[in-house]
Amino acid sequence: MQNIKEGQIGYVENLTQDYCYRCFRLTHYNELIDYDLNETDFLANLNDNFGLKYHYFYVLDIYDLDGSRNLSLEQILQNNKVTLIINKIDLIQKLINNNQILSFVETLFINSPLFARIEDIILVSGLKNYSLDELYRYIKHQTEDIVFVGSSNTGKSTLLNSLIKLTNYQQKITVSNNIATTLGNIEVKLGTKHKIYDTPGVVNNHTIMSYLEHNDKKMITNKLLKPITFQLNPEQTIFYEGLASFSFLKGLRTSFHFYKNNNITLHRTKLANKKHYFKHHLMHASLRLKDYHTWKEQTIIIKEPGDYSLFIAGLGWITFKGMSKQELMVETDQNIKINLRKRFI
Repeated sequence: MQNIKEGQIGYVENLTQDYCYRCFRLTHYNELIDYDLNETDFLANLNDNFGLKYHYFYVLDIYDLDGSRNLSLEQILQNNKVTLIINKIDLIQKLINNNQILSFVETLFINSPLFARIEDIILVSGLKNYSLDELYRYIKHQTEDIVFVGSSNTGKSTLLNSLIKLTNYQQKITVSNNIATTLGNIEVKLGTKHKIYDTPGVVNNHTIMSYLEHNDKKMITNKLLKPITFQLNPEQTIFYEGLASFSFLKGLRTSFHFYKNNNITLHRTKLANKKHYFKHHLMHASLRLKDYHTWKEQTIIIKEPGDYSLFIAGLGWITFKGMSKQELMVETDQNIKINLRKRFI
């Protein structure tokens, strides 16, 4: 319990209160409140309890599959049952069929230590209530206690709130001496014989959301993606406002399809004009990073022909037809995860 940081775990106005604001909202309003936890603290506490036989529901964001993964978390969970919950499926539902999504996710995890322990992959939308009935039936058929884990901004609490409303089960706070109290977790009552726990979101330092100047609601991606296509000649650059830039350095004229938050404005300019544009428009950009000292270029060279998607953690992905010796460049904070993969959409 603490009364200093209002947005953090354990906050109370008065330290004589019986339970925190988060528990109060759940008890009286059936509402889970999102709280984030430092990655190091979360993983250290989770590692202390790794021997406990929980079934982990690992929630990922379909918009940010790479960015919402936490490889250290996957390492810790490798001896437990794990079900992948791919959330926010409504963002791309009209762009790709479910079988293609499942196939892509399986490929994504093929080298993960979790791969052999994955029980199932479930596609849902907590916001649109897509497949919540299927998820609830799946939950009821489990035998072990369930722990929902995932990174910040994956919509984990929204998903659990939707399940609470679906079951219409009145919440009661349960005090426990195990993982539920150690990690600042909370038990969620869904009318099952086994226990279900929610955990704080893990703050990933490899996604753009961790580097924003301020927590802008524009960066919350909750509407169907509307891809934008640019036919680029070599030495042309696309800016994601003040967040990142993508440059086509070498190759034949190519169509690049940008799947990104609809609120982010893209701007095309010549590569030669890139630094000038950045310098003179940065102060007017509606979306900015809080610090540009670690802004860095990363060059990607295409080695063989194929259909590719270039993922920028927190900013979506760019799909294009790759040709040998094409050269691309992404500029953003040096900690942002950038991955080139076989085509997603």
